[in-house]
Amino acid sequence: MIHVSRNEEKRGHPQTVHILFGDSPAGSLKSAFRKTTYAKTEEIIVLPDILSVGPIETIQAKEGIESRLQWFKENYRDDFNNLEDYKHGMLKAIEKIKAIPPHQKVIIWTCENAAEQTGLRIVLYLLQNEVNEVCELNTFKAFHECYTYPMLEAEQFPRSTGELIPEKLLQVYEQSELKPMNFAKRNAFSEEGQKLLLSENHLRTWEYGELRHPNIERGDAFIIHCAKRLHKELDTHDYMKAARLIGEVIGHMQQYTGDEWIEYRLRDLISKGIFEYRGDLRAMRRYEVKLKKELLH
Repeated sequence: MIHVSRNEEKRGHPQTVHILFGDSPAGSLKSAFRKTTYAKTEEIIVLPDILSVGPIETIQAKEGIESRLQWFKENYRDDFNNLEDYKHGMLKAIEKIKAIPPHQKVIIWTCENAAEQTGLRIVLYLLQNEVNEVCELNTFKAFHECYTYPMLEAEQFPRSTGELIPEKLLQVYEQSELKPMNFAKRNAFSEEGQKLLLSENHLRTWEYGELRHPNIERGDAFIIHCAKRLHKELDTHDYMKAARLIGEVIGHMQQYTGDEWIEYRLRDLISKGIFEYRGDLRAMRRYEVKLKKELLH
């Protein structure tokens, strides 16, 4: 059962519910709405997760969330010591999505990346039997409708909804012509969501407008390429902070994946002997890496 706070009771029943993936974009949208009338008419639900990495099998249920948590504990250890907060946030969000009243308009915020597109499909599966009007607000497409290409510093911006500041989120929301998703598209995405929730894959990518389950080693060559560049910039074949390398990869990848996606692959490259490391692998901030010397050329 969802407990409604006194503030929510005072606000009444919102006309529109917004669903976002990740605390950063949700926080930005809340900030954007704070001094507007939307604070009274809109509700925000956040799924606090990056769904491009890790198992999502039966994540709509408590056992699926717990299985996902166990995977993160095994693969990331100390970096995920707030897992109980995550678990509570996920359960609360899924409960809220399932309890959306039929009169509420639903807006699902996405971008051109696997994390948000995975979320879109899972949410539509959860809403498959509901009569709500559902719209997708793709922030990449909406941003490029507001601004012409010559004005952009990088054609791939934004790679995720979280890259837009609150003022820009408000602008794309107010200027976007949101149309309800038709039945065929909604049903197709819902079926994709059902398949995702049955899948045992741990990584997902977004290519040519489609979600894909990549070769597990996808992206490794780019991680190695970035490491070579950093070694060259540092003018020494010495250890570098793992977080520095992961940040470099994320900053130059065309698609947003999240740092967990990159570190998952980096740890695998360490286990294969492609990278050497020193420090404690229990957390990203605690270890350093360098390419094997023979791979530098």
